[in-house]
Amino acid sequence: MRRAAGLVLGAAALALAGCNLFEASSPERAETDEGAAAPAASGAFRHSQSEDLSGFYTPVAETGDGEGRLLLVFIGQPADFEAWEKGPRDEGFAPILLEFAGGERVLPERYEVTDDRVRFSGTSEDLGRVTLEARLDGGALALARRNLGTDEEPAMEGTVTVGGRTHGGVKFAWSMGGG
Repeated sequence: MRRAAGLVLGAAALALAGCNLFEASSPERAETDEGAAAPAASGAFRHSQSEDLSGFYTPVAETGDGEGRLLLVFIGQPADFEAWEKGPRDEGFAPILLEFAGGERVLPERYEVTDDRVRFSGTSEDLGRVTLEARLDGGALALARRNLGTDEEPAMEGTVTVGGRTHGGVKFAWSMGGG
């Protein structure tokens, strides 16, 4: 009987330890050395760009309607990504965000940014689920950067979904300043 009780207590202790480990590794918030709340490490945010992709990507043609019309996609510098991933996070800024005509800025719940691809997913109370799946054109981006964003070939092309409405083949021009 004692052996069975010991096994039950041991299993309970392992289960509790497992719960604590799960909580510590969840993408929620963890304590930093300074005691401030910061996001714990998560696979939800990944970046591996070796080129400077930073700037504002504006749709060449109107994308969306009314307050759900996409104005721009902002992509920050690698240091912005590193700071965001380490936390703490500013509620009004992210290293990648989408801004809409109604003034809504949608921050990421997930992203993956590489030299040739951008994947973004976030949620807005007003707009619902917002996603971006896009391909970056390194040559067109380099040309736009050299010419300070004049009317060159689109630097990015992809699909934007806002609140269940999908817009495919969206072409984005690059600029140093917002819309």
